[in-house]
Amino acid sequence: MQSEALDEAVSVRADFHGGTVTPVAFRRRGREYRVARVNARWIDRAGKHPRFYFSVTDENGDVYQLQLQGGDLMWWLDMVTLDG
Repeated sequence: MQSEALDEAVSVRADFHGGTVTPVAFRRRGREYRVARVNARWIDRAGKHPRFYFSVTDENGDVYQLQLQGGDLMWWLDMVTLDG
C-alpha cells in the first residue's frame, strides 16, 4: 500500500439526511470516484468552525480522507492510500 498526503479542493456529491452528511462521490482531476463505503467519520471542533472528516473507500479499494470545512462548506481531499 502506498499513502500520499494531499491538499486538494474537490467537488463532492453527498447525502444530507437526519442531520448526517454522507459523501457519495467526488471529482478529482476530471475523474469521478464513487464511494463504496464510509469507513469512519469524525469531527474536529478546534477553531472557529468545525471540520468534518470522512475515511472512504472507492470502488477500486483505494482509501481517501475527505474533509468538509464547516465555515465555508468547502470539501478537501487530504490523503489517499492506494490498494496495491
